[in-house]
Amino acid sequence: MTDFELEKAIQQYHAALEDVVQTLEPLTPLSQPEAPSAKVSPKIVDSKPAIKNQSSPAQVLRVLIARDRVNSILEILANSVNFPLPSGESLEKINQLDERLRKQVNVIAPLIESANLRASFHPDEKAWWWFLEVSKTQWSDRFDWLWSGVSVTCLTVSLGLIGDISPRFLTGVPDAFGAVAVSTQSILTLLVAGGALTKIGQESLRQLLKTINIPEKYWHELGAFASFLVVLGLFSFRQYLPQIATNFYTNPGIESRKKGDWSSADEQFNRAIKLNADDAQAHFQLGNLYEDMQMVDKARPEYQLAIQGGIIGATNNLARLNIFKKDYSGAVSLLLKALDTDKKQPLDSKIKHTVLKNLGWARLMQKNYPDAEAKLLEAIDLQSTLKLEKYDIADVYCLLAQVKEAQGDKKGALLKWKTCNQYANITIPEQDEWATMAQKRLIPKETK
Repeated sequence: MTDFELEKAIQQYHAALEDVVQTLEPLTPLSQPEAPSAKVSPKIVDSKPAIKNQSSPAQVLRVLIARDRVNSILEILANSVNFPLPSGESLEKINQLDERLRKQVNVIAPLIESANLRASFHPDEKAWWWFLEVSKTQWSDRFDWLWSGVSVTCLTVSLGLIGDISPRFLTGVPDAFGAVAVSTQSILTLLVAGGALTKIGQESLRQLLKTINIPEKYWHELGAFASFLVVLGLFSFRQYLPQIATNFYTNPGIESRKKGDWSSADEQFNRAIKLNADDAQAHFQLGNLYEDMQMVDKARPEYQLAIQGGIIGATNNLARLNIFKKDYSGAVSLLLKALDTDKKQPLDSKIKHTVLKNLGWARLMQKNYPDAEAKLLEAIDLQSTLKLEKYDIADVYCLLAQVKEAQGDKKGALLKWKTCNQYANITIPEQDEWATMAQKRLIPKETK
C-alpha cells in the first residue's frame, strides 16, 4: 500500500465529484489533481457540458463510495508501520474535495434521503459524507422556531378546550353521544400532540410524511397547520354546544316529560344546562318538571333563571308560586311586567290567557275585586279563540265565582260555580279546593 494508491483513490473521488458538479454547474470545472506518476496514468473522466436539471442517485452514490475508498486507504496508512504516512499534498487535495462536496449538500443530501442509500449500504456513523443534511437557506426555514411555537400554543389551547368541554358531557352517567364526542376530540388532540411533543410520535410522523412524499422543509408548517385545525375544530364544537344542548337534550327531555318519564327528563334537562348554562328553555322545562314532582323549592330558582332568558311562561309560573306563598304583591309585579311586554311584542294567546287568570287571582287575594273581575273577564274573552283543556277553563270560572261572591252577586256566582264544578280537575290542588267550594254552594241549592 503506497501513496500512489491514495492518489489514485483521490483521482476517482475527484472524477465522481466533478461529474455531480458539472451536472449542476457545467461552466465551473473542478481543478484537476496532478497524476500520481508516469508509471500509471489514470484517465480522469472528462466533464461534459451537457446541462441537466439535477443529479442522479447513481452519481451521488459514486461520490460516496469513492470517498469511502479514500477513507479506507487513509486508515490503513495511519494504522500501519510498514507504509509511509500520506503526504501533506494528498491531504490538502482531500480537504479541497471535501469542501467542494459540502458545498453540494443541498443537492446530495435530498438524493441520499430519497433513494434511501444509507439503508442499503449501512455506512459507519463516522463517515460524515453519508449523513449530510440540507442547509436551511430558505427564508421559511428561518421561522421553524415560530411554527413550533404555534404548534405548542395550539395544542395547549386544545387541551384547555377539551378540559372545558369533556366534563359537560361526563356529568352523571355519560350517554352514547357524549362518550363519542369526548373520545373523538381527545384522541385527535393526543395524536397531534404525540406527533409534535414525543420522540416516538415525531419519528412516526416523519415516516408518514416521507411515505406520502411531503418535503421535509414543509414539516414544521404542516405541524402548525394541523395543530391550528384541531384548535379550530374544538372551538367550533364549543360554539355549537347550545345547539347540541337544544337538539339532543332539551327537546328529547320535553318528550320524556310528556310521557311521564321524569327520571329521564330530569337527566336530559340537567345535561342540556351543563352544555349551555344559558339555556333558558331547559331551565323553564326543569322548573315545570320539579313542579310535577312537587319539588316547588327547586322549581323556583329554575324559573328565575328562565325569566332572565326571556321566557314569559316562567314569569307566569313563578307568579303562581308567589301566590301560593301569599306573596301577592310579588306575583302582581311579575304579571304586570309580563303584560307590559305584550305591548311591545304580542304574547302567545294561551300564555296571555294564563297571565290574566293569575293576575285576576292575585287581585282577588288582595281584595281588589273590580280589577280581578276585569282581568278574569278578559281571560274569558280569549277562551273563544283558543283550544283549551277543561281545567284551563275551570280556573277562570272558579276565581270569577269567588269574585262575584265577594261582591255580593250570589246569583252570578252560582252560574260561575256550576262551570267551575263541571270542568275542575281534582288532581290539581287548587282546583280540587275550588271544586269543593263549588259543591258546598251548589248541593243545597239543587236540593231545595
